[in-house]
Amino acid sequence: MDTVVDEIRNAVAVLKLPQDAMCLLPDGQSLEVFNSALNRFVSGGDRAWWWESFREPGASVQFSNGDGWKYLPSIAPSENEKVWFVAEESALPHYPVFETTPRIASEVISQCYAFEYYLVAKDLSWLICETHHNVVCAIGPLVEQRLRDNAV
Repeated sequence: MDTVVDEIRNAVAVLKLPQDAMCLLPDGQSLEVFNSALNRFVSGGDRAWWWESFREPGASVQFSNGDGWKYLPSIAPSENEKVWFVAEESALPHYPVFETTPRIASEVISQCYAFEYYLVAKDLSWLICETHHNVVCAIGPLVEQRLRDNAV
């Protein structure tokens, strides 16, 4: 059975991106980033869907076409800033974390099956996610208004 990591790696190959465009963090570093993001943004510890228990209300917009991922580069403060990409994956001990940019994340998601993900600023100042209900959520002043501005 393929994991979301396999799916992401396949998308990187299909798009002919350099391997470091979507760089999977080693387990120890990945777990550290995962726990830092979880503790910063989610109340009550680890859960299947972080968005069910965000610490802050943030902003959310439903993209009825299921294409909220297309807007990541314009919702994030900079489309080329290095960020953490946390992909939901229940088959692993914790969600895997990649280092990438919002632009690359959007391109990769376009080639993947549907899965929930979290795009997180490295300084933990903001988070963007997309749920299985086609809702994009943004937490943090740098991204909340940008999400509202991209609402269709």
